[in-house]
Formats: sequence, structure tokens, C-alpha cells
Amino acid sequence: MYCPRCLKEYRDGHHECADCRVPLAAGVPRRRATEQTQELVTVLETFDAPALQQAKAALEGAGIHYIAIGDEPRHTTASRETPARGSGCRIRVASENAAKARELLKPLRKSDSGTGADTGVGA
Repeated sequence: MYCPRCLKEYRDGHHECADCRVPLAAGVPRRRATEQTQELVTVLETFDAPALQQAKAALEGAGIHYIAIGDEPRHTTASRETPARGSGCRIRVASENAAKARELLKPLRKSDSGTGADTGVGA
């Protein structure tokens, strides 16, 4: 089972993507055409779950396809201390959309600057 929008895989028994709220598809996700033909660039790295959800909503609203890689981040304390390794998430987009995506996500990158957000790392 997998989400046809974000391509996150689920074990049998799940019926809806926890992030996208769309019905899951059976089988293994097929790679999107953008993944097969275009270079992907990381535009945001975050440990902040609310920031991740805002980033996804902003990209979807702008019609920019993205891939979220890594574990779903856990909300941290008010001091935004870095959570345990492996609990962050990277958002990647096609290189042709990177500048627009970074501009959209600029407020989130600044608010998450203490946690290694937006490393500017390429594909």
C-alpha cells in the first residue's frame, strides 16, 4: 500500500495517507516522471512537524510536486532542541522548481534555522 500523492509506503491494513488524507493504492509506488527525468534538489530540512505540514501545503497550493524523504518529524519543545537522529524530514523538488519553492518556504526555513533547516544541499 502507498500514497499516490507523496509515495509514502504503508503496511497492509491502512486505507488513507496520514499526511495527504487520500486513499492508498495497492502495490509498490511507481516513480513519478519528474523523478525519472529531472534532478531533485532539497529545499527544506526540518525537525518541526507543523513547519513540514505548512511547507507541504504551500508547495501543493503552488502546484509544485515534491517528495518528502525521511521520518515524520516529531514536534519538539518550545526551545526547539534537536530531536533524536532520524526524526527529521527533507523536502525535495525538481531543480527547475527549486528557486520558486525556496522562496515559498523562506519563512519556514528562517523559523527552523536552529535545527539545520535548508542546507541548500543539491541532489
